[in-house]
Amino acid sequence: MSKLEQLLAQQEALTAQIEEAKKQQKAEDLKKVRELCRAHGFTARMLKGYLAEGRVRRAEAEN
Repeated sequence: MSKLEQLLAQQEALTAQIEEAKKQQKAEDLKKVRELCRAHGFTARMLKGYLAEGRVRRAEAEN
């Protein structure tokens, strides 16, 4: 196996590790958000305007 092939294999392995780490971090962050929402009594409706910035609401888009 040439040096280039070894490096490409390492790159693929690192890419897979990065993706797995991103998934784990996302799951941990979501768990924390859920815990905070339960602790403070927040509902999805209360948070709706803060979670999707830049999103055009349906009523605004139809006008």
